[in-house]
Amino acid sequence: MHQHDNFFLKPKNSRHKQYEALRAFYVERRSATEAARAFGFSKSYFNKLRTLFHQRVLGKEPPSFFVEHQPGPKPKAVEMSVTEMIIALRKQNYSIQDIRAALDAKGQHVNLMQIDQMLKDDGFARLPRRTRQEKELVAPPRKLELPRAERLDIAAWLRAESAERLLITTRHGGLLLFYPFLQQLGIGRLVRVAGYPATEQLSALNYILSFLALKLLDKERLSHVDQLCLDRGVGLFAGLSALPKNAALSSYSYNVTRKMNRAFLKALCRATHRLIPFRGDFNLDFTAIPHWGEASVLENNWKGSQHQSLKSVLAFLGQDPDSGILAYGNAEVKHRDQNDEVLTFVDFWKETHRDQPLKCLIFDARLTTYENLSRLNRDGIKFITLRRRGKNLVKNVSHLAADQWHTVSIDHPKRKYQKPRVHDSKISLSGYKGLIRQLIITNIGREQPVFLITNDFDEETKVLVTKYAHRWLVEKNINECLDFFHLNLLSSSIVVKVDFDLTMTILASTLYRLLARELRGFETLTAKKLFQNFVDNGAELEITESQVTIHLQKKTHNPILFEAKTFQQSWDIPWLGGIQLHFDRQNTT
Repeated sequence: MHQHDNFFLKPKNSRHKQYEALRAFYVERRSATEAARAFGFSKSYFNKLRTLFHQRVLGKEPPSFFVEHQPGPKPKAVEMSVTEMIIALRKQNYSIQDIRAALDAKGQHVNLMQIDQMLKDDGFARLPRRTRQEKELVAPPRKLELPRAERLDIAAWLRAESAERLLITTRHGGLLLFYPFLQQLGIGRLVRVAGYPATEQLSALNYILSFLALKLLDKERLSHVDQLCLDRGVGLFAGLSALPKNAALSSYSYNVTRKMNRAFLKALCRATHRLIPFRGDFNLDFTAIPHWGEASVLENNWKGSQHQSLKSVLAFLGQDPDSGILAYGNAEVKHRDQNDEVLTFVDFWKETHRDQPLKCLIFDARLTTYENLSRLNRDGIKFITLRRRGKNLVKNVSHLAADQWHTVSIDHPKRKYQKPRVHDSKISLSGYKGLIRQLIITNIGREQPVFLITNDFDEETKVLVTKYAHRWLVEKNINECLDFFHLNLLSSSIVVKVDFDLTMTILASTLYRLLARELRGFETLTAKKLFQNFVDNGAELEITESQVTIHLQKKTHNPILFEAKTFQQSWDIPWLGGIQLHFDRQNTT
């Protein structure tokens, strides 16, 4: 048998097989069973194929039935006006890259393959290879002028467009999902209390919302604001015609002081407490935020995740263990003040919540000194921390009698070691006035025992062990801030800028936790997952003089989003002149 015969007798392409099977039935007059078996079809499938062939071929040319369908996304249809624009540009000897750039500048997005195919269909030959100078003679490069950031006046905007209604497309429509929570927090009042600076052109609130937009949208650097300056929907979020440029934002952060940030955090903590009451327990921890500059003037701090000491900003964080909300942050901690930062946090809480005392502070061994633990005890503040483990301490554990230990059962289905062994005793420590309770814990998956110390003599052993186990969640929250909110990407060694960045991170993290609280079944999702599933979405904004209606693009998780009552009602936005914000719940999937 000649090799060419195999092409017809043993076809590999699915459409070719269908062709040969139908030809064998209709032309060679073979039975349906025989034709189906010869080409690997079942009889029922072949009969269905015959029916489709009969229906499709009548009145048409047979080859149209055997066209091989290409998998993958199909290009969108291009409007005739855009096609005419492409042809006109090619007549001026624009390349397909230049044509796409020209279309993008006019808001018409067509991919290179579509442009190329359209030109071929219209009989245009491929352009000869040209030098850069020759290309610039045809299409000289133009510097794109970004729009000026100005306070947004909806009524004036509509008058300028001579329209009663505007439709705006934005790639970041999900950003407006945070508007209700900003309103609930009273963001305008928080900014006024903080005393953040303003300029002649822009208010302090405009600046804060601009910084916040970068945090909420997973942007690594202030320089990435240029990617958003052409998006009028993002400008609307900040109450501006467009976001300020990189230089304006960078200069602004130099004018912010720690006093302003602290006042803002106090007001934010009070506002958050009204929405999600804090019980009074707090996880406390330090984190080193590295600076990668070659000539950094920062102090060296230990970075546990990298097991080395790095030039970095030492930041102190306080987290509510129940909600996961970061309630406090300070990025201006120096080595000489490090041990006293826990007392600074206590003062912060007393100034913020005069009627609610702190119940329990949970932190690791290196956060403060035994003398400061004694001061906490004198102020009636409970604490749980680790005792620094020495060789003699570990050695003495082996001498404890078996009847001095008891087993604690921790009811947590995901915990591998649910029955640790605990030795409970009262001891004295150098620098600490009075006795302190010590829990030696083994059988938790570590080679050496853990030494917990606390001034709480009344709480059950099981509760104390569980509380400290949950403290490790603060480390997870810190890693999330470093990852999604990009705290570890410092572009400056100026500490005041880092402290402002940390303050904006705490605000953004709070907003994500408030959003998660509204989503049934998604309450514990990280900010990164919330962004991917809900926030990272485009929208069409319908703007009138009294209302902005947000038509989010279809997305799998939209139905879950609109089950929340928060997104079923309209919200007044004071910083947009009292205009109402409304979410359209139609066609959400």
